[in-house]
Amino acid sequence: MKIYCQNIWNKTPCAYRNRVVRELVRDFDADVCFFQECGPETNRKGDGESPIAKLMSDCYTEAYLKAADRNFTPVFYKTDKFNLLDSGYFLYDGLNDANSKSVTWAVLEEKETRKQFVAASTHLWWMYESEKDNQQRLKNVAQLKQFCDEMVLKTGLPIIVGGDFNNGKGSSQGDEPYHKMLEDGFCDIRLIADETTDTPTCVNDYPKALPDNTATPRKYPEYTIDYIFTYNIKNLKAKKFDVLTSEDARKSSDHSPILGIVEF
Repeated sequence: MKIYCQNIWNKTPCAYRNRVVRELVRDFDADVCFFQECGPETNRKGDGESPIAKLMSDCYTEAYLKAADRNFTPVFYKTDKFNLLDSGYFLYDGLNDANSKSVTWAVLEEKETRKQFVAASTHLWWMYESEKDNQQRLKNVAQLKQFCDEMVLKTGLPIIVGGDFNNGKGSSQGDEPYHKMLEDGFCDIRLIADETTDTPTCVNDYPKALPDNTATPRKYPEYTIDYIFTYNIKNLKAKKFDVLTSEDARKSSDHSPILGIVEF
């Protein structure tokens, strides 16, 4: 199964960047996509011409459409490959700018094999002005774990969660919440994949809009805050983890797409 995960940058103009993201998803032939910063007034409107959900709709369905008007962390899945058995969305408690820090989840069943799993997209608190910001991220981690434990108790299914965790190697936010997740039983597929990379995922730079409605690529990534984790998967085979740093990837957002190929 192929997983595509990216913070697509809640910023206008975005029509061109939305189209670039869609092409990156197409090139990878993703089965499931996790987006963050999918802003209701930006990427979802697509400057009136290229809304991200419309671009995705040729091959993908968005889970939990009831929250589409406010959900910054959607899950998209291949329509012809999966059945949607259940789905939901919730905001993290505590500090939450624009109600963008959330979890969207979907219980998916592969039509051919009948294998079932939970797919979840998330975005943790971002600021790093004081210790209260780090504590908020730790609270996000605790709430995410509580959700995963409840899903395991309810369904017994393996869980794949990807997103922007706003902490990690080389980041200004430090990496305590990341290590807390590992202690709590989450598995970072970057660490176990047969084919992997230590390429960072993010940079303090942005694509710049050009007069022809395209964009310049931002700099190469310098630190890591984006991850794909698994939870409650005993027989996972992580075949590949990758970070896209092509010119198109660097035009699409300040975050590089992260890619995972897993079997379970």
